[in-house]
Amino acid sequence: MKLLQLLVLFFLCLNIHAQITDVAVYGFGHSLIDHRPPLIPTPSDETTVFHWMADIARHAEKEFSGGGQFGFLTSHADLPPMSQWGYDQVDVVWDQEFESFEDSKINTILITPANFIQYVAPSDPHPFDENSSVVSLTETIFDWTNGAKENLRYYIYGNWPEMDLEQYYPPNLPQASEIAAYHALSIDQGENWWTEYQDDMLNSRPQYQTRLIPVGMILSKVLQLDLLDALPFQEVYEDSAPHGRASLYFLSAMVSYMAMYEEKIPEGYMPSTEVHGEIRNNLAALVDFVWDELLAYNLPDGNSRVFYDMLSASFEDSEQADITLKPNPCHSTLYVSGLPNYSTLRIINPFGTKFFEQNTMEPTEQLDIRSFPEGIYYIQIFDKTNTLITVKRIVKAN
Repeated sequence: MKLLQLLVLFFLCLNIHAQITDVAVYGFGHSLIDHRPPLIPTPSDETTVFHWMADIARHAEKEFSGGGQFGFLTSHADLPPMSQWGYDQVDVVWDQEFESFEDSKINTILITPANFIQYVAPSDPHPFDENSSVVSLTETIFDWTNGAKENLRYYIYGNWPEMDLEQYYPPNLPQASEIAAYHALSIDQGENWWTEYQDDMLNSRPQYQTRLIPVGMILSKVLQLDLLDALPFQEVYEDSAPHGRASLYFLSAMVSYMAMYEEKIPEGYMPSTEVHGEIRNNLAALVDFVWDELLAYNLPDGNSRVFYDMLSASFEDSEQADITLKPNPCHSTLYVSGLPNYSTLRIINPFGTKFFEQNTMEPTEQLDIRSFPEGIYYIQIFDKTNTLITVKRIVKAN
């Protein structure tokens, strides 16, 4: 089993690079993605995530375009979308005045709810509207965008929480104990509330394969690293909301870039001096740390919560190439060939929920999946000792 996992990781690392060359993202967001105007003016749009993602992409010789709208989920679900965000140094993703959403170059949707409602479960009544929830509003937005334009990638931007401070900042700097408690809360939400939100979406809309970028959780871990001990609090956060300085939005963009392009920030890249020197001087180590965090952020079945292409690559065991699935995509009867004697077949969805299990002594099996909802599934194959020997991806079509 350990050998299989090592082989999977090896081939995953080979496949994960150079697969995403163009991200054209439309954001349903708020000021933790796009904060303008900042309290202290910057030369351009350095207090936005898309500014820095475009800057990194240019250095990597990748395509990036971005845009979106400001609000909370209750207003975002009042569709159709209304594009509001434009940037000095970012290509326009959708010129609403001259083209429809369908005709735009959008290929990615990024969505985030308010950062002060996490006391309510994602599927419970929304604090702004008891007739909806974070999940139902997200379903509405995803369903509309998918209806207007197919083959989109869907990401949840896992933002950071408000600061619960004894005295509002500014002008009062938080105590060290308050900062530690804040980061602990952000990490806890990244491990629980945000994953519950993603899990709910994977269950209710498996066809979208919704990915989660754990920005707030990773930033709180990064900002507690010893190598950033000399980074002043006021050079990161602007207020208790907390809006941020350019450094915070750069770090957020660094996480988002690596999640969406499924690769590290390219060697040799360096942000402008709007980003604090402590971050710039330690950038290589920070990139490695963030990458490791993203790689380790997984669903209960071991599949990535973050990466789309890893979703396909991570379970393909090259030593089991003789096991084949046909047809794939499949509507009704799936033929599995090349099975070892006395094997067990189990089909799960991306969240790990079991839909089917069967023991067999034959090298070929016919599986009836007509009753399965449309979407992505995985077939796990175990040998006679109940050892997992391979997992393969299935697409259930209408």
